[in-house]
Amino acid sequence: LLQGATRGNGETGEDVTPNLRTIASLPLQLRSMPAPEPKAPLSLFDEAPEPRPLPSLIEIRGEVFMTHREFARINAEMDEKGGKTVANPRNATAGSLRQKDPSITATRKLDIYLYTVGACEGWEFESQYDLIQTYKQWGLRTNPNIKICQNIDEVIAFCTEWRDHKETLHYDIDGVVVKVNSFALQRELGQVSRSPRWATAYKYPALQVRTKLEKIEVQVGRTGAITPVAHLTPVAVAGVVVSRATLHNEDEIRRKDVRVGDTVVIQRAGEVIPE
Repeated sequence: LLQGATRGNGETGEDVTPNLRTIASLPLQLRSMPAPEPKAPLSLFDEAPEPRPLPSLIEIRGEVFMTHREFARINAEMDEKGGKTVANPRNATAGSLRQKDPSITATRKLDIYLYTVGACEGWEFESQYDLIQTYKQWGLRTNPNIKICQNIDEVIAFCTEWRDHKETLHYDIDGVVVKVNSFALQRELGQVSRSPRWATAYKYPALQVRTKLEKIEVQVGRTGAITPVAHLTPVAVAGVVVSRATLHNEDEIRRKDVRVGDTVVIQRAGEVIPE
């Protein structure tokens, strides 16, 4: 592992190599793959085939995440010390990954799934499934919940199945990514701006719950922007206890006619930001 960086703006990211090295499930060196099986049986005098050489350069892309259990542990620890708790696992992960001190990141027990490739020299992948299987053989952590679907009905059935099963996962998801498997077909389909024609994200509707608006606080950001924040009777939303939510601005408060004492509907936009 030579370098690790955040996605940033799509072109320039932040170097987080020391922090990535603290993730136990991320190997610091790829594991060589065995050579392909010979078509004819080897004689007693033939040497065993050499392992297939690894790519001379590869940019492996994926996502770092935090489990529900680790998120709860960190917040409980912060609360005990009188520190500021974190709103959701996504924010906790981003903050942990960008820590100036890698030893702090090491205590957070982050995890990672790797699922796509950028620059690559000395190796070719035929498909998304081939890439995932190769990553596994190299010792990289991949998500086990993948399936090759033969038609759109199987795709819809898979998305429907995980709508009901996503709560059983030990981390948050807000949908399923559907991809054309063949890389040759992906190249033929191309993309529009930053959106590929060969992939789409199927998003699940946000889980909604009701609670009481106890008070409204106005916050002033570092740029001087004023943001009203709702203080709520704490309520569990998709595995996270929510006690605050943004009210965006004064116009939005007037449009919704939000007042202290109201019963309000809360959801986590994209399974992350309470609104």
